[in-house]
Amino acid sequence: MKTKTIFKRKISFGLFFSAVLLTGIVGCQKGTFSVNDVNPNSPTSAPAKYSLSSSLAGTANLVQGGNADVLENWMGYWTQSGGYTPSTTYVIYQITSSNFTGNFDNAYLNLSNYNLLLKTVGADPVQANYRAIAMIMESYVYQRLVDLYNSVPYSQALIVNSTFSYKYDDPQTIYNSITAKCDSAVAIIAANSAKATSPGNYDVVFGGDMAKWTQFAKTLKLKLLMRQTEAGIGSAAVKAALASYKTSDFLSVDAAVNPGYSNASDAQENPFYYDVVATATGANGANTVYWRANSYGVNFFKNNNDNRGNYVYCPQGVEAINYKSPISDLSKIKGRDYGSVNGNGESNTVISAILGTGFTSAGVQKGPGQGALLIPASESLFLQAEAVERGYLAGTASTVYNAAVAASFAFLGAPGASDYTSQANAVSNYSLASDKIKLIVTQKWAAMNSIDPLESYSDWRRLGIPTDLPVSKYPGVTVTHIPYRLPYTINETTLNSANVPAGGGGNDLFTSKIFWMK
Repeated sequence: MKTKTIFKRKISFGLFFSAVLLTGIVGCQKGTFSVNDVNPNSPTSAPAKYSLSSSLAGTANLVQGGNADVLENWMGYWTQSGGYTPSTTYVIYQITSSNFTGNFDNAYLNLSNYNLLLKTVGADPVQANYRAIAMIMESYVYQRLVDLYNSVPYSQALIVNSTFSYKYDDPQTIYNSITAKCDSAVAIIAANSAKATSPGNYDVVFGGDMAKWTQFAKTLKLKLLMRQTEAGIGSAAVKAALASYKTSDFLSVDAAVNPGYSNASDAQENPFYYDVVATATGANGANTVYWRANSYGVNFFKNNNDNRGNYVYCPQGVEAINYKSPISDLSKIKGRDYGSVNGNGESNTVISAILGTGFTSAGVQKGPGQGALLIPASESLFLQAEAVERGYLAGTASTVYNAAVAASFAFLGAPGASDYTSQANAVSNYSLASDKIKLIVTQKWAAMNSIDPLESYSDWRRLGIPTDLPVSKYPGVTVTHIPYRLPYTINETTLNSANVPAGGGGNDLFTSKIFWMK
């Protein structure tokens, strides 16, 4: 078998606008950054419109560019090819501060860009929309950091510090602050609607539609609150915080970054497409032949007659780049147990590739020009469905749940959503499910396959759903569950060690919990 070094490329991603190429402030690239680089807290100044586009593209690279591939594995979506020697980082959970560093380091590079944007626009009412978007996106990135690490630098994180000494803040305090920041951003948009300039096409998410940014902010707030149903502020406080909201306040469309993705060059492709599908020249992408279908995810689709499986995984023996037309035969997809040592007996001609793609009308990744998802409509609707089911929002939970599943099918271009939710199966049919929360969160897990595993990872840690999520079957593995969080990066443990929480280098990943866990 071959050996593959897990390496996440740095995407040299510049914006494709003829006026400017902001490679100096994109910052949010895969991999690590050198401490000898230009101080990310003091980047070159740029006009707000270019800074906004560049920062949003940087967030897309952070979320969709491969930093979360490890979570795709842990959550039962992906696994490693049988044609390669297993990486013990993944299958034995031997994780150190040198692993998965892009989730932390690149997040702060991206935050520094939003901080630059906020400094550029200040309190100018004409540029209030830029200010609001930057505040919302700062909250979005910090939410991901807390959900992965728990305590992180916040109050002092973006202040230039020549000694590289950054205080770690209490995660509950951070959550409270970014929740309030979402409210402030909504208020800023409303208060300045008559005078503020629209960012127009420089807003590469909503094209300057500030009503949708308002919904994005409220959806992010909903996510932050729903994380805390079991711990943190607790269920009663979550319900009180949502008392004035209705389901129409939240996103019902996909929130996706698209600064002009294309196959003009590798750097201009959708970052997820490059990671697991193909390069600009049509060759296999960075990890196309390495990541394969996890049997846990495949079996869920097969066992529940869930046609989405045909739009997430390729048929056996077909690589993603060669998958040209969708099929509706779940028997054609095959997974591999996580941690299996069956080697070439589970090679790439046997185990399905990731992503139903190669055609432009359907599939989880429809081509190099597809937008990079930040919050899909299905995620927003599943959050709403859970909130309605718990009595936090008014509405009919079954209706919102069915809409969430339909949105998941629609994004994939998969037919049969109504048949799926009406079949005689308690795993998909709301009326037949005895545990409605388990139903909603399980279907949310299915919808997030190859889209955003952090959401599924957070639900598993919060509620223990999926209830039968497997650990690696690699010989010698004795743990009973996957890690609860990621270790802090080597830059932090080396340069900021006085502030890094005890055990943060990877010694307590199976015991140290995120603050909103039970």
